[in-house]
Amino acid sequence: MEKSQHHTNSLVNESSPYLLQHAHNPVHWMAWGDEARKKAQDENKLMLISVGYAACHWCHVMEHECFENEAVAEIMNRHFICIKVDREERPDVDHVYMEAVQLMTRQGGWPLNCFTTPDGKPVYGGTYFPKEQWTSILEQLANLWETKPEALIEYGEKLVAGMQVSGIIAASGPNHFEFSTLDESVREWKTMWDNHLGGPDKAPKFPLPVNYNFLLHYGKIRSDQQVLDHVELTLDKMCRGGIYDQIGGGFARYATDVEWKIPHFEKMLYDNAQLLPLYAEAYKAYGKVEYLEIAAGIKAWLKREMRHESGGYYSAIDADSEGVEGLFYTWPLEFEDEINRDGFERFYHTDEKGLWEEGIIPVRKTGFREMAQNQGISETKIIHDWNEVNQGLLKERSKRIKPQLDDKCLCGWNAMLASGFAAAYHFSEDADDLLEAQSIVAFLEREMTNHETGGLYRTWKNGVAKIDGFLEDYAWLIDACLKLYQVDHDISWLEKAKSLTLYTLDHFYDEEKGLFFFTSSNQEDLVSRPVELSDNVIPSSNAVMAHNLDALAGYFDLSHFREKASRLLGAVQEALKSYGAGYGLWADLHLKRALGNPEITISGKDAMEVEKQIRADYFPLLTFATSAEKNNLPIFHNRFSKDRTAVYICRNFACQEPIDNVPQALQEIQKIYDPA
Repeated sequence: MEKSQHHTNSLVNESSPYLLQHAHNPVHWMAWGDEARKKAQDENKLMLISVGYAACHWCHVMEHECFENEAVAEIMNRHFICIKVDREERPDVDHVYMEAVQLMTRQGGWPLNCFTTPDGKPVYGGTYFPKEQWTSILEQLANLWETKPEALIEYGEKLVAGMQVSGIIAASGPNHFEFSTLDESVREWKTMWDNHLGGPDKAPKFPLPVNYNFLLHYGKIRSDQQVLDHVELTLDKMCRGGIYDQIGGGFARYATDVEWKIPHFEKMLYDNAQLLPLYAEAYKAYGKVEYLEIAAGIKAWLKREMRHESGGYYSAIDADSEGVEGLFYTWPLEFEDEINRDGFERFYHTDEKGLWEEGIIPVRKTGFREMAQNQGISETKIIHDWNEVNQGLLKERSKRIKPQLDDKCLCGWNAMLASGFAAAYHFSEDADDLLEAQSIVAFLEREMTNHETGGLYRTWKNGVAKIDGFLEDYAWLIDACLKLYQVDHDISWLEKAKSLTLYTLDHFYDEEKGLFFFTSSNQEDLVSRPVELSDNVIPSSNAVMAHNLDALAGYFDLSHFREKASRLLGAVQEALKSYGAGYGLWADLHLKRALGNPEITISGKDAMEVEKQIRADYFPLLTFATSAEKNNLPIFHNRFSKDRTAVYICRNFACQEPIDNVPQALQEIQKIYDPA
C-alpha cells in the first residue's frame, strides 16, 4: 500500500530501500552518522537506534502502528534523536546494539530498538513493541533522562564494559583437532533433531545450510547413517514444503511451523546463496535428481528476479504485498483456470496439508521418484510435467502485485552467491554456474572495490558504491576466489585471495586476541568493536576467515596462516563441543583438520582429465591443486614432469609417493575416509 507523502524527513536522501520506507514517517528520522550523534550531544537527548531491513514483516507492522502515528511521533521527536539503521547496510551497528539488547533481555530480533545515551551507550532496548507499550516506554525513559540522567549513564557504561568482556575469546586452544570432539558434539546435537519432519525439534525452523553441509560431510566421513538419514530427511521436507517456492523457485527465510509448510515469506539472497550449493552437493552425495532440480529452481529465480543488469544481485524480496503477508505466494481455494487447477491438484495438496488462512500454500505431495513409481512413468517425465505446470502457474501469478524488492547489492552477500555458483558447478558441471560465479566477482571488482586503497565497499545501488566493507565482505570474497580456483584452476584467483587476506589481516586482525574484528581499524564510530564468532543464518566471518587462512596456507606454504587458523579454531572448541548447532562452519574446519587436511595435487599434461575422473566420486573436504603446465605456485614445487601426469596425495602435511594411474589414486584417496 502506498504511504502518505504528507511528511518528509532526512531519510529521503538515502539509497537504502529500508530507510526510504521511513522517509515519509512523521518521526524525524536521521540516518546513522556523525550528524545524528552530534545532534544528540548538542541537544543532550537520548538516541533511539531503530534497526530493521526492507523485507522484515514485523518492522512494517511496528512502523504502521507506531512510526506512522502522529501522536507517537510527537513524543519521539520531542524527547529523542531518532536514528534508522538498515541492518544489511550497517551490520556493524546492528551487531553492537543487538548484543546490548541480548545482554539486557536475553533475546533479540528485528525490528531492533535500542535507546542510548547521547554518546551511544545502550540503556534500554527490545524488539517489536505495540503502540501502547511503546508510548509508555518513551515517556518513562524521557522522564528518567530528565530526573535521573546519572543512573542511565552509569548503567550504559557498565553495559558497554560487559559487551567488551563478552567479545573476548580465549587467546589459545589446542593445535590438534580430533574426531572425538565432533563425535561428542553430534551426540548432543542428535537429541535436538526432529526425526519425523527433519530439522530441529521445534518451530520456527530455519534452513541453516552451513549445519547441513557439516552434517553431510560428517555423516560420510564417520560412516554415521543416522546423520546421513537426518540430512536427507531434512532436505526432502524442506524442498517439498511451503518454505520452498514451488512455483517460482527459491527458499523463504524460515518456516513458522514444524512441518516446513508455512513460511515467513520474505526471500533473502544469503539463504539461497547457501542452499544452492547445498542441494547441488546433496545431489552428488545421495544421487537424487530431485535435489538438482531444486538447485535449478533456485538459480532460475535468482536470475529472473534478483539479478541487476550490471551483474550484481539484489538483497531480498519482501514477505508482504498489498499490506498482506504471503498474499503473492498463496492460491485461492477456487481456480478460474481449469488447466491450472488440474495441474495444481496433481502435484500439490489442496486439503488441510496445504490450506492456510484464506488460501493454499503450494506443498508438494511427495518426491519425484515416489510419484514416478506411483504413476508408472519416468522421473524425468514427472519433472518435465511439474515444470510445465509451474510455468502456467507462474504466468498466472505474475499478474499479481509483487512484493517490494530490496534493490541494493551487498558485497558480502554477492560474494557468498559467487561461492555458491562455483560450488554448484563443482557438483553439477553446469557451465553457466561457473560463468555466473565469474561474472559476480567481476562485478564486485569493477563496482565495489576502492581501486586506490584496495579495500571493498559494502553496498551498491544505481551505480554508486558506499560504506567501507566489513569483515563479512572480505571473508566471502576471499572464499569466492578460492572456490573459483578449485573449479577453473586459474591461479590469479589464488593471488587475489592472498592479496585480500593480507589487507584483511592489516585492517581487521587483532594479533593479541588472535581474532578478526567485524569492523576495520578505520571504522571508529561505535561504542564497542564487534566480534562475530557463532554461526547463524550467515556463518561467522571469523569462521570463514579460518577456512580461508587454512586453504591459503596449503597453496602458498604459509605456516603463519595455518597457525592463525588453528588459533581461531582452538578458541571455539568448548562452544563447539557443547553446542554444535551454533558452530557448523567451525565444525567443518575441525572435521577437515581431524581428517588430516587432505590435499590432492595433480600435475602434468592430462591433469584436468585425471581430476575429472577422481571427482566423479563424492569425496568431501578435499583440497585440489591441478595444473597441466608448470607454474610457480609453492604447492606445485618440484611436482612437474614432462613425461607423466602425477597425483600427489598429502595428509597431515606429509605426502605419499606420486601416483600415475587413476585407479590407484582413487584407492589411496578412499583410505582417507576409512573410519578410524
